[in-house]
This record gives sequence, C-alpha cells and structure tokens, in this order.
Amino acid sequence: MEFSILGILSVVLELFRPILLPLAIVIALDLLLFARVLRRHNQLNVNAGIKRALGLGAIVGVATALYLPAWTGSSLAQLQSVIDYIAIIGGGIGVGVAVGILAYPPLQLMVKKSH
Repeated sequence: MEFSILGILSVVLELFRPILLPLAIVIALDLLLFARVLRRHNQLNVNAGIKRALGLGAIVGVATALYLPAWTGSSLAQLQSVIDYIAIIGGGIGVGVAVGILAYPPLQLMVKKSH
C-alpha cells in the first residue's frame, strides 16, 4: 500500500470499523441526553455539571496517560524522547476530553438547582 492520504484513511477505517456502530449508538444517546439538558437548563445547576464533567475527564485523562504505555506493551521507563512524552500526554488529553464531553449530559441531568 502506498503512503498516501487514502492509504492512511483505509488503515484507520479498518482499525475503527469494529467499534463504529457502538460508537454511533453512544453518540446518538448522548445527543438525546444533551437535547434534554438544553430543554431543562433552567432547572439545572449548570456550573456543578460542568465541574463534575471536567473533573471526571481530568481523572480519566491522567489514568489514560499512565496506562497507555502498558497498553502498547511497554512501560513508563521505556519512554525516552520528548516525542514519546508528548504522544502519551496528547493521548491522555484526547481521551479525557472525549470522556468529559460524553459524560456531561448524564452528569448535568443529575444536578438540580437548589432553591
């Protein structure tokens, strides 16, 4: 296979093909919950929901950054260059942001305003 954009996209598609349907279902459910959040925003404590989603995303991001080397069959001791550390940190940030975004609607619906 050539090193071209289409070649790279076909490899990425093959990698993600098994999880595309479950991922689409999770995203659709999350969008439905987010629509419910938007309808009920007057009854919800938005600041508390955002803080909880940020906290969960941060915890999952740090855990992911620590776990990624083991997931690839290496260890933290085998990270040798700045690029290795940037990749691990970037992966942790990406997973943390994704988890925070996906967790926001259900967490927000759990937090009501106190009158």
